[in-house]
Amino acid sequence: MIRAISLPHGLKTGLIAAAVALLPSPGHAQVSDSPSEPSHFLWEIQSPTNTVYLLGSLHFLDEEQYPLPDVMQEAFEDAEVVVFEADLGSLDEVETAAVLLERARPEPGEMLAEVLSEETYGLAAQTAAEVGMTLALFEPFEPWFFSISITALKLVDLGFEPRYGIDQHFYERSQAAAKSMRFLETIEDQFDLLDQLSVDEQRQFTEQTLKEIDLVEAAFEAMVTAWSTGDSDGLEAILISSFEDYPQMQRRLLSDRNRNWLPQLESFLQEDEDYLVIVGALHLVGPDNVLDLLAQQGYQAEQL
Repeated sequence: MIRAISLPHGLKTGLIAAAVALLPSPGHAQVSDSPSEPSHFLWEIQSPTNTVYLLGSLHFLDEEQYPLPDVMQEAFEDAEVVVFEADLGSLDEVETAAVLLERARPEPGEMLAEVLSEETYGLAAQTAAEVGMTLALFEPFEPWFFSISITALKLVDLGFEPRYGIDQHFYERSQAAAKSMRFLETIEDQFDLLDQLSVDEQRQFTEQTLKEIDLVEAAFEAMVTAWSTGDSDGLEAILISSFEDYPQMQRRLLSDRNRNWLPQLESFLQEDEDYLVIVGALHLVGPDNVLDLLAQQGYQAEQL
């Protein structure tokens, strides 16, 4: 998914794939009433030795969300260390594409035409054409690669881009400010999550993506509204709706990863330096979310 294989917009494979791996399918999203008091998708935990901020990120956003709220800027300035899900700059564009395409290479019986029904295949071709692509580009790969690519391209067409994502914004600011940075996992780990989806999961994922692609705009705008008002209940409702038919995907993409991150997050709370931890906003809501897991260990977070 880079210029070399004719993807438009000059999008970076790593940013798109890592971002969309955490996006719910379009779904019929609705947002609950906004909180009575202004708040943000930012929490603070005070330990005996330091402060750890937890900021929920939307990996795709538009320019209208900037400048970010002062409280987010202040958390960044206060933190000596900034933590991201993965190192967005660890691989260059060609290297990232090579890793992704290797993960997307199908085993026997996993190619797009083999997995999808004739009707769904035809809808896939139509949808690809609507975003300026040909289905032939995706033929040599597993269906999940097509699904995340189409969703990403649709978001970009609507004006939501990885370059405006919260994690990308603070990654670039951290580099400019020479802040110490840490990472909870690798880009390869994130691609592996998608590669581990079963054939049935990929078929269902692709079918729902195609059926609901026209709902992407309304659904993602609902997510942005919930995020920008600090409405964790509203975002949780979107999460539950989006993964209703995919409990195994929710477990793999969110719950399991939250639990894997917990020891690292607890270790940050034992240090002297202040931390800003930036993870996808969906990791802070729903079952086994990061905030609840930390609360179970005795760390209470306050929403800012």
